[in-house]
Amino acid sequence: MALEDSGFDVIGEADDAQSLLVMSQCQKPSVVLIDFNMEQSDLIRLIEDILDIDPVIAIVVISDPINGVGETVLSAGARAFLQKPFSMYDMTDTVRKVKPIY
Repeated sequence: MALEDSGFDVIGEADDAQSLLVMSQCQKPSVVLIDFNMEQSDLIRLIEDILDIDPVIAIVVISDPINGVGETVLSAGARAFLQKPFSMYDMTDTVRKVKPIY
């Protein structure tokens, strides 16, 4: 995986929103990438739920080009938005930029 090749520790993948919430609570990731096909309202709720677990988690949303989704997820608390298609460099660079420094 490109993130692991760039030196990031990948702690897992979630198949759905509920699994992602459980992983976010148990594993305490510093960055969460969200690439689920879901309604914008459900995506906003997921972002809010993750930030309720830990407000320091940096959320990056990945999506097909949909009008206004970038602004919507950023206003909900996501730290970045990547529109498909993008390069692996774009993804690793984005994660590097949003990753909290402890």
